[in-house]
Amino acid sequence: MLGSKQFMGDVSAVHCHSLSPPFLSRFSKRRTVLRTRADSTTCIHATARPRNAVPRIRASLKHGDGFNAAPAFVSVAIHGSRRVPLSSTTRAGIGSIDKVVNAKEPIPLMLVSDLDFTMVDHQDNENVDQIRFNSLWAADYAHNSLLVFSTGRSPEKYQQLRREKPLLTPDVGIFSVGTEILYGPSLDPDVGWENHLNDGWNRDLVVRECQNFLSLKPQEESEQRLHKVSFYIEKDLAGDTVRDLTKRLEDLGLKVKLIYSGGYALDILPHRAGKGEALAYLLEQLKETKMTPKGTLVCGDSGNDAELYTVEGVRGVIVGNAMEELLRWYDGLQFKTNIFMAVQRCAGGIIEAIEHFGFGPYEIPADRVLEISHKTHTMENSVPTKGSATREVVEVNTALVLWVNGDCPNTDAAHNRILSVMAEDATMVYPWGEERILRKSVITYKDKYGLKKNAKVQVWMDGMKVQKLADDIFLVTWQNWQQLTNGENRKGYFATAILRTKLGNPNGLEWVRVHETPRG
Repeated sequence: MLGSKQFMGDVSAVHCHSLSPPFLSRFSKRRTVLRTRADSTTCIHATARPRNAVPRIRASLKHGDGFNAAPAFVSVAIHGSRRVPLSSTTRAGIGSIDKVVNAKEPIPLMLVSDLDFTMVDHQDNENVDQIRFNSLWAADYAHNSLLVFSTGRSPEKYQQLRREKPLLTPDVGIFSVGTEILYGPSLDPDVGWENHLNDGWNRDLVVRECQNFLSLKPQEESEQRLHKVSFYIEKDLAGDTVRDLTKRLEDLGLKVKLIYSGGYALDILPHRAGKGEALAYLLEQLKETKMTPKGTLVCGDSGNDAELYTVEGVRGVIVGNAMEELLRWYDGLQFKTNIFMAVQRCAGGIIEAIEHFGFGPYEIPADRVLEISHKTHTMENSVPTKGSATREVVEVNTALVLWVNGDCPNTDAAHNRILSVMAEDATMVYPWGEERILRKSVITYKDKYGLKKNAKVQVWMDGMKVQKLADDIFLVTWQNWQQLTNGENRKGYFATAILRTKLGNPNGLEWVRVHETPRG
């Protein structure tokens, strides 16, 4: 909030902005579909399995909407004649969906998003739409909804991306093209899912056979997983290679999927793996705990995301920058009313979809703040809720960022959006240990308008949680991240705010106390 000497000199600074017919036949049939096109190739392969083999995810995918296929492997990747040990993720404990949901409250929305070129736009160095999504999620969804990242990246590559981009922390991570499910900030693995994938999987045999295909170039060691073997392949060689490799692995009796995506990547997985299967598994777990989300939105841009849209009951968005392989798959669907074609790229398209499907609020906190920067705020006379508390925290922090960046009007109305909600006796403990009266800091802060206009601040709020301590008292906690828009000088803080009801204020609340502590 007002707490960084980096941006505000001796007054302190800013934090924030934000901060995240059923496929029954697959149990009784064998089918292999090969699609070869000039720009993309996808292979679907499913071997016969008992109807009771996968009780947790039965009836999860819509009939006929499969996209890819995959074989699986076991313990080492082989580069030429050299055997390379598989990378392993640190196992903090056994994870389960129970650890990330509050069984006492319903889940309005579960948002499931791919990362690269879906949530994250690698062509936007300032991450504008991703920051806007972060602020919307922190303000209106993080306190009662679930954020799931479903990515082809390994956990190691995901952690690398977190260091490069302003990612929120998901409640659940589906990694390595649906072969790993990890829970919470500590990335606790779902061992039950791992065991589930072992059926019909022989990694060593898959690796051995792939050595006979010179067109396959092994991906990095971090991407070779217990249940995934990954290669690079030239686009013009993909069609013949996928066809021939699929037949060879099928002849050996392996139960696998081959997934070709991005025009360059080929993943071989167990037949039970994949982004769609992993999501169906999560939804079944939530159903068993009577916590099925009221709505599920899946978001993607490439071929390995197609399975997500086939999971029963979901709505989907194909972002505006989607790859040709996914667009061709979409064009071939007979029924597609559950899928929205966004105009905006990446996270901007996800925000579009939230509005299109009516899942909940879609107005970005920065837009709300700018609207009242030109006028006196609307009186809020309704009793505040937990959602009001998170929204208030995000909006005030957003107002601070806009002010110091010079991105809002230099008006009394804009400054009063911050000052008017501070209780007369409100205090703040700053990251360097000093305690101050909040209103005095905010008054001094008025002279800092546009201080960072030449090196703007970018802030997001992660891990937003709220507790109702009494009928009129709320405790909000979050992790505050801030950096310059070029990605430099990133710093993090743990933050706590106590708010109490004050009808007539925006969101019906006023600030009583704030405490910020630097991350270690």
